[in-house]
Amino acid sequence: MSRRNVGILIIVLVLTVGFAGIATNLLMNASLKVGYNSTFLDDVVFIKTKTEGTAQISEDGKTITYDAKKISAMNEETILTFWVKNKNTQYDADVTINCGLNEVSSTLNDLVNISVSPSSFTLVSNDVKTGEVKITLTGVVTEEITGTFTCELVATPSERDTPGIITEELYEDESMGGTDPVVSKDLVPITIANDGVVTKANTSEKWYDYNNKEWANAVILVDSPSKTYNVGDAIQESDIESYFVWIPRYRYKLFHANQADGTTTKLSESIAQEIEIEFESKDTPASTGTQDGEWLTHPAFTNFDVNGIWVGKFETGYKGSTSISSAQVSSSDPTKIQVKPNVNSWRSNLVGNFFKAMYNYNRGLDSHMMKNTEWGAAAYLSHSKYGINTEVRINNNSNYLTGYGANTKDASQSATENQPYNTETGYLASTTGNITGVYDMSGGAWEYVAGYIDGKVGSSGLTLNEIRNTYSKYIDVYASNSDRTTYSKRILGDATGEMGPFYYSSSYYNNWYNDYSDFVEFYYPWFYRGGGYYNGSAAGQFYFRRDAGGAGSSLSARLVLLG
Repeated sequence: MSRRNVGILIIVLVLTVGFAGIATNLLMNASLKVGYNSTFLDDVVFIKTKTEGTAQISEDGKTITYDAKKISAMNEETILTFWVKNKNTQYDADVTINCGLNEVSSTLNDLVNISVSPSSFTLVSNDVKTGEVKITLTGVVTEEITGTFTCELVATPSERDTPGIITEELYEDESMGGTDPVVSKDLVPITIANDGVVTKANTSEKWYDYNNKEWANAVILVDSPSKTYNVGDAIQESDIESYFVWIPRYRYKLFHANQADGTTTKLSESIAQEIEIEFESKDTPASTGTQDGEWLTHPAFTNFDVNGIWVGKFETGYKGSTSISSAQVSSSDPTKIQVKPNVNSWRSNLVGNFFKAMYNYNRGLDSHMMKNTEWGAAAYLSHSKYGINTEVRINNNSNYLTGYGANTKDASQSATENQPYNTETGYLASTTGNITGVYDMSGGAWEYVAGYIDGKVGSSGLTLNEIRNTYSKYIDVYASNSDRTTYSKRILGDATGEMGPFYYSSSYYNNWYNDYSDFVEFYYPWFYRGGGYYNGSAAGQFYFRRDAGGAGSSLSARLVLLG
């Protein structure tokens, strides 16, 4: 039987609200009043907020300062969501919440409804709970009216029979809306210095910043690393098997949703534009827009209902290869996969072999070959305010070495006229324009993706039975009557048909960056992306063409893990 403790915790949120016919300003101040059991009270803190206005948690975690969005219309709401944590290992807490007007006013009573959810809950040791205070304007205002409200969170501590388990408090970026990187078993979170030195990240502190184009990175270590790494340790390159970059779940504003089949003419200027993106947690109802100007949650995330995906930072290499030819192997052996800079891309392999090797690489992390929509998710994020927001520099290294960037824009093929990923020139071949992004999305090897015409397996080595019954959620399916210029049959978000209009000049191109743009067709049912090291200005993250699925000497693939 647990023993009750007579101390109580009272958290007071004071809401100051002003209503006007045009706009209403609301100011909420939340403060913690310390009861006599101060040890317990010091361990109950606010850790996160969410609002359409602005909110800031004080350094000690006791106070939320809140400026609400402006409201003026009847039934309009302003909401503050907060997360409160009990860090005490000895006590649980039974919490009740009550809200009411500070000053009795019939006018305010008629105009305002205050609700809180949940109104009671148990906050066990080391647990986090979410509360929501909602203010609704229920009447019509014709003049400015102000008032204050108080919400009391009363927590009565209850001593535990056993101590609670202390867990690490993970860093979260409030602006990402709950789409922060998920670092599961086998993944080691890292930071990468500009010179490429890898350090094990402290995940309780800031280690990524998408607003500053600094994307989260992680690695998988080889089976028997030479040492165990602690936070702050530099990780030896020889101990790293694969690098990954976190692509957070987001919605984007549709910009060219209704491309027709066929081609028009080449435009005099590029129509490339910044893609508007907002991070959107899987706990938020998905956006389902279909027309320009509407918002759509990117299908790469809704297909698996995840808050993000870990994308291979480089094209997939063949472990143990030391030359161009030794990385040309037809195999489905997952133990040969490596995702590293400055290695030869694995090529000359069937789509089916790539697919099965990547599927079996790490089932605990739901590994798989990159889908066409997942390529689109990384490409769109690259062309937003969170990425380089232009075409990434081509990897023109004719030795198929991963992570290189050409010395000049759209440079022709060369073994030497390029620089590695950890140089100022190499950064330009990244989706962020710095070392934290994804590389080899322009040039290098062509990359097969898991996207095919329904019912047509080509030379892939996969059977329809496997695709439809075993691997269906890992492969994007396109209409059976797709043809070379049927751009309308795109999947929104896959960075194919939305890159139109398209034109023909000896081949098919888009009007963004004049990248090759061939849709899948009967004899060539599989997509490949990015272009090759020799494609010059026609390569890029918006390049797409088609192939039979066979083992091409210039074709590789990319690995993805689920978050």
